[in-house]
Amino acid sequence: MRAAPAPARSSLPVAAIPALLLAAAAPSPLAAQLPATPAATADTVDATPPNPLPGTTLTVHLITVGPGDRVEEMWGHNAVLVRDTAAGIEEAYNYGIFDATDPGFLADFFWGRGNYRVAELPLDSMLDGYRRAGRRVWAQELELEPAAKVRLLGLLRTAALPENMFYRYNYYLNNCSTKVRDLLDIILGGQLKAATDADQGSGAPSREGRVAADPRPAASWRDRTLRLAAEDPFVYVGIQLFMGPSGDEPTTGWNDMWTPMKLRDTAGALRVTQSDGSRVPLVRSEELWEDAGRDYPSAAPPRLDMLFLLSGLLAGVVLSLLGYGARGRGRAARAGLIAFACGWGLLCLATTVLIVVLHWTAHTFTYWNQNILLFSPLGALVAASLTRTSVRGTTSVWGRRFTVFSLGLAVIALALHLIPPLSQGNGEMLAFVLPLNLGFCWVMLGVHRADDALVYS
Repeated sequence: MRAAPAPARSSLPVAAIPALLLAAAAPSPLAAQLPATPAATADTVDATPPNPLPGTTLTVHLITVGPGDRVEEMWGHNAVLVRDTAAGIEEAYNYGIFDATDPGFLADFFWGRGNYRVAELPLDSMLDGYRRAGRRVWAQELELEPAAKVRLLGLLRTAALPENMFYRYNYYLNNCSTKVRDLLDIILGGQLKAATDADQGSGAPSREGRVAADPRPAASWRDRTLRLAAEDPFVYVGIQLFMGPSGDEPTTGWNDMWTPMKLRDTAGALRVTQSDGSRVPLVRSEELWEDAGRDYPSAAPPRLDMLFLLSGLLAGVVLSLLGYGARGRGRAARAGLIAFACGWGLLCLATTVLIVVLHWTAHTFTYWNQNILLFSPLGALVAASLTRTSVRGTTSVWGRRFTVFSLGLAVIALALHLIPPLSQGNGEMLAFVLPLNLGFCWVMLGVHRADDALVYS
């Protein structure tokens, strides 16, 4: 792993794999940033004060980093900062560190066997990297009992040991945010999980300058992912293409903390019971350490069904016009028809291969993807038949059958989508592919029969 002064990177959810298949640094105490300890004076009654209770000089901050521009930055990042004012040191622990220049990184990530690591990073360089990237950074001081602070520091130091630092990364279930969430739950005696495990999608109340909570009663993994990926159309389409029905299962407040901003909001709204029975807010104070000019993410993912439908209708109209022009033996129309067919065929082949291969990976959220009915191998055969028709001026019996069968698979996908227990959140893909399939049928079947072959008039 190479050393780097840039902030730790948390990686991307599964559906960004096909779209963009896409540091550790030495620990550095920053004593100069800590308040100075007053020197003893002549009026001091006891020049040798008693040893403080272990943990009383420790402060713990939950650091949350907002979204950035890169794919792996879209869903945010977090870290844990532990300061000891008596010793004049501070330690910032980051999960989700990876080295994209490692020759085996992309292959390991694709197959779901990537090992990420936790390390202590210098706070100065970390904040400087986020500042240069235009990302917001929040710091929440946690109201923890001394023993809990000591235990947390011990757990972090143990996790960062060479024999423990690597872990198997999972974008939803084992990432930088869930690692921190689980540590906090351990030192809180399970109070974090108990307070959020049954909370379906409601989230913590939004506050000024915060990402607003999703108002719907039960959001899904897909909703949470798309909400933060909406600004990048390639990532957005990749998610919609390759996420299977598991992504449409409703999440709980506990699950939702796979995103760092959700962990921040949940911690800010949580009250915990201490050893003396008192109930106190988990967050003592909160500060915005780094601001940015970027907009805050929307409260809910965009609904683009109509945009995809219009795009599908437009593609179907273009296809039909090219087919009509090719009937008149127009060379430009025939060349355009061939180019259209080749593009569609390659898209269907690539999507089919990825959907099938992903079933042999550890990315379980891609399993049983119904989009294979929309971008099936039949789509490639339809494209090949359309190319043949453009060259020869005739359609074949099998070409016409492939076209009808491909439309039939799209209708089956629509039927599954309308049955709630079987539904997948691929309405946008359906809205695009169905009118396009109708265009293929018009071109391949909308000519007259002569000598048992379809010919252009």
